[in-house]
Amino acid sequence: MLQFLENIFGPSWIVSLIAFLISTTVILIVTPVTFMMMTWFERRIVARMQDRLGPNRVGPAGLLQAVADGVKMFTKENITPRAADKWVHLIAPLVATGPVIFLFAVIPWGYGLSPVDINVSVLFVIAVSSISAVGLMMGGWGSNNKFALLGAMRAVAQMVSYEIPAVIALLSMVLFTGTMNLNKYTELQGGLPILGNTLKDVIPDLGLGWFVFTPIGLVGFMIFFICILSEGERTPFDIPEADSEIVAGYMTEYSGMKFAVFYMGQFLFNYALSMVASIIFLGGWNFPGIPQLISIAPPIGALASAVVLGAKAWFLFFVMIWLRGAFPRLRMDQLMAFAWKFLLPLALINILSAALWLTIMLWCTGDCTQNPWVFTVGGINPLGWLGNSPVLRQLVGFVLTAIINAGAFFWLLNVNRRPAGETPADLARDQAFGTASLP
Repeated sequence: MLQFLENIFGPSWIVSLIAFLISTTVILIVTPVTFMMMTWFERRIVARMQDRLGPNRVGPAGLLQAVADGVKMFTKENITPRAADKWVHLIAPLVATGPVIFLFAVIPWGYGLSPVDINVSVLFVIAVSSISAVGLMMGGWGSNNKFALLGAMRAVAQMVSYEIPAVIALLSMVLFTGTMNLNKYTELQGGLPILGNTLKDVIPDLGLGWFVFTPIGLVGFMIFFICILSEGERTPFDIPEADSEIVAGYMTEYSGMKFAVFYMGQFLFNYALSMVASIIFLGGWNFPGIPQLISIAPPIGALASAVVLGAKAWFLFFVMIWLRGAFPRLRMDQLMAFAWKFLLPLALINILSAALWLTIMLWCTGDCTQNPWVFTVGGINPLGWLGNSPVLRQLVGFVLTAIINAGAFFWLLNVNRRPAGETPADLARDQAFGTASLP
């Protein structure tokens, strides 16, 4: 039968269909298992931070607690408020979680392990991740509950505000690398810190040319990771579901599997964007020994690369848990002021730094006499030495962008600093008129 189909449709059609079925099956199996492991991991880590045991009865070390919770969610009664919009209330969890599953289709899991390789995968991640806000608003509106509506409005305002600096942070890396393909970022982050692959013909590839070791990548990573915390509603940005204020926010009227789908969407959203941050800023699957292993034994190297990338994403998730156990929740005005008054200007300045670094890297790399932007003094180009050494150009770009980004960081801290003599009454007045400074 298979030979018959190959003769009719051609082998490429068969291969594409089989690859599609395998990729879809793996994603639909791995993502729920990842969600279950993340819930167990968070509960155990937070319990350890709070001097508790956490789940430890069901299965070894409580590993089967997530399975027991899943069974409980399946068997709980599906309750829909009488006054709610039943269809909106039902569809909202699907709209919020479905786009998150789509993200894993373009995220490479390791070397050669990308389900779909498209040239604009960064743009796809940005566009699809923003759809979840529609599902959150549907959940709050369809519940016909004031607490749920307030939580949904908080969630939408928070996601829209923090998506802007997150997109600009990614835009600086797109400008810096010249590509929107997530698979290309790992290839560009081999070699040595700062220098990248410049000396690959002299020094073996150590897989440590991560963009986070550059001023542009470091600032971009900080901004993007903070925005991940906010868009994923992690502490200290868990305002949309603040249980001490609005019960459970947009999830107040949800129970059973509908609540579990919302919950799964949150965790998978955090993990997907952690993988994106690891790929763009933390070298992807690059690590000492991985490039050599891939060249010697590609199947084993691909498996090892998937382990390395997964370890980086899980480390970022551990940092999210760490922050949850260490910091209190922000106020709404603090959250908005931090996005608009600090992160956004810093992200814009980071784009300027990326453009400056790129200009230095491309300065007079060819025939300087044919470059109208190269000035000369007495027929001599005073900056001609930049065109003769790519290593020197990278070091000059590193120093200049480090000075610009560090200066911008401390300048924004000083601008947004709360006045020393400000009294609680002054702070309350500023909050009422929307002019409060950062804490």
